[in-house]
This record gives sequence, C-alpha cells and structure tokens, in this order.
Amino acid sequence: MKSCLRFLSALSLIFTTTGYAQDRYRDDRGEDIQLVCYGGAEKPTAEVRSGFEWDAQQHKYVPKQSVESGKSDFQATINISIHGDRAEIQLPQSLIPPLHGESNNGWWSINDLIVGHDEIRGQFRLNGLNQPRLSINRRSGSITIDGMIKFNGRCDADDGHRRF
Repeated sequence: MKSCLRFLSALSLIFTTTGYAQDRYRDDRGEDIQLVCYGGAEKPTAEVRSGFEWDAQQHKYVPKQSVESGKSDFQATINISIHGDRAEIQLPQSLIPPLHGESNNGWWSINDLIVGHDEIRGQFRLNGLNQPRLSINRRSGSITIDGMIKFNGRCDADDGHRRF
C-alpha cells in the first residue's frame, strides 16, 4: 500500500512539473495571435488623361495630356499573424503598390513591434517610401494603418477553425 502511494505521489509530481514547464514555455514564447481585419482602405491613384483642348491663340484644337492624382476608396480584408516578438501582415493585392519590396508569399514583416496589454503597434515596409504604421486596440478590436495606404477597420481573432 505504501509503495502504491509513493508511486502515485511521484507520478503526480512528474505531471505537475511537466505542466509547469509547458506553461513556462508558453509564457517565454509570448503570445500567439491570429487576426482577420475587415474595413475600408484608401490608396493614392494616378490617371493619365489625353484628349483635345481649344487653343484660343491658334484658333484650333490641340492635343493635351495630363496626369490626375487622387484617392481610391474600397473595402479590404487584412490578415495579421503574431508569434511572440515577431509579426507579419498580409495585404490584399489592391493595397500593394506596383513597386514594392520582397515579401514572404505576400506576408510582410512588422518591425518595431509592441504587443501591449491594450494595444499592438508596429510598422511594415512595402518599399523605400511607403512604410505604414499600424495600431490595433485590443479592447475594441479597431485597427488603423496610416501611411501612403490607409486602412480603418475591426479585427476578429482567427482560431483557425472553419465556419462550415
């Protein structure tokens, strides 16, 4: 009977120690967060227009070409993956500029990452001139990306399970 009790106490000690080590490992790695963010996006556009214009001095129509810049608004979905002190963001093709740096299959690294209790902040580099900053409020789920591209929306945790 005593040997059985010793065996059970030793067994419980092993399981307790293993559980503690696994919990400590999880804490050392940091958080593992997967987000899907829905919202409105804005990006700069440039359009070349050509046609004819009346020239009052020459008294005739003359060819004219111009470049008009503006903004394009649309709905978009963004994915964000955070693993401890590393994070990546996946943008829809409509938000990626024609001249952009390399990505990892469409995922860009988030630099200067701060994963706080109430906020997640960082910045990512699409090209030399376009380095948007992102901010996610962990309480409301609201996300803001501010740079040459802009995005405002709401994030939901993605647990990896299918909906149907």
